[in-house]
Amino acid sequence: MSNFYRFLLLVVVIAGLTFQSSGQYFDTSKPVKVAVFIPLYADDVFNGASYILDKANLPKNVLPGLEFYNGVMMAIDSLNEEGARVEISIYDTKQTTQSLSVLLRSSELNNVGLIIAGITNTSELKLFSDQALRRNIPLISATYPNYVGVSQNPYFVVLNSSFQAHLQGVFKHMQRYYGSQNIVAVTRKGPTEDFVKNYFTTLNKSPRSTPLKLKWLTIDDAFSNIALLQKSLDSTKNNVVFVGSPLETFGLNVVQSLSSNESYRATAIGMPTWDNIKDLDKPKCKNVEIVFSTPFLYYSQNPGLSSLLNKRYKEKYYSRPSDMVFKGFEMTYHFTKLLDKHKNNLVNNLSDKSYTLFNQFLLQPIRLKTANPKPDFLENRKLYFIKKQAGIVKSII
Repeated sequence: MSNFYRFLLLVVVIAGLTFQSSGQYFDTSKPVKVAVFIPLYADDVFNGASYILDKANLPKNVLPGLEFYNGVMMAIDSLNEEGARVEISIYDTKQTTQSLSVLLRSSELNNVGLIIAGITNTSELKLFSDQALRRNIPLISATYPNYVGVSQNPYFVVLNSSFQAHLQGVFKHMQRYYGSQNIVAVTRKGPTEDFVKNYFTTLNKSPRSTPLKLKWLTIDDAFSNIALLQKSLDSTKNNVVFVGSPLETFGLNVVQSLSSNESYRATAIGMPTWDNIKDLDKPKCKNVEIVFSTPFLYYSQNPGLSSLLNKRYKEKYYSRPSDMVFKGFEMTYHFTKLLDKHKNNLVNNLSDKSYTLFNQFLLQPIRLKTANPKPDFLENRKLYFIKKQAGIVKSII
């Protein structure tokens, strides 16, 4: 099925996107209310019901939101099948008829007990976080791994773990599984890479942890000095190489360089961006074990449910669901069920493991300054570490 036709299915229900019967949130005898905000860009694609683009395939910026929306709709179907008494409203954050700031202040959100948002930039981040705090409504930031400007707001939840959370998780992972080994840390010149190196250096000086045996190498982008890496390897044992740059091309080039020399065995530990590098599964990288972190796993965590969602999605859309579909489904179902269970006390029960579908979210209060009387936000600190080689998953920790 073309993306154009899938969007036509969406437009059939895009107007007045409210599902289930309405009710007041604070009246526990009536349905609870959830607001889902998704970057759909519907006004860029349609004028009313008329398709305004001159090509059948949708722009790339539309697809993630559309797939997340499809997952939300599948969750609504499941909640309907269960007879859940909830009201779910969906809003397009990229609509042109009403600004996001006006919408977030409108009476439409009165008595809403939960907001799920697909935030795309720091401006939206501030709007959502400010309104969550003003309204005392838990807000699940579904996909944006950032918390810039959020302060003393225990209602704001970063579900897609931040870069700092990944760095801390990778450091602890290497302490636990590679703590006794010499680790070659490969980096490049750049502000993000400097941040990574300084962050690890600070963690390594902590009196509460055993320091890692890190040897830092700076490789230029032309890889003209890649011989520095080869000289640091030991042919008599497995070499552990940490790639301290989120730049995908740099990480891929390091792994390919390691794989090209079959005289050395190597495990390459990388950034969360490696989850998106399909070339790491190709033959040029086959001789290297790949390790990276991710807060989301779907196909291995609940095979029965995963298979069912795949079947239903294929029957309806004639395609395989992406991770964005699974995220939309899981977050809508899981947190809506928790809202229905805990009502006004949801903010104190967001870590309730009831209704877990795939991922074991570990929501921890984060204080950016120890003197802050309240948490600055909640963050999912549960990371899965995937070890794979030649495209085959060897273990998940």
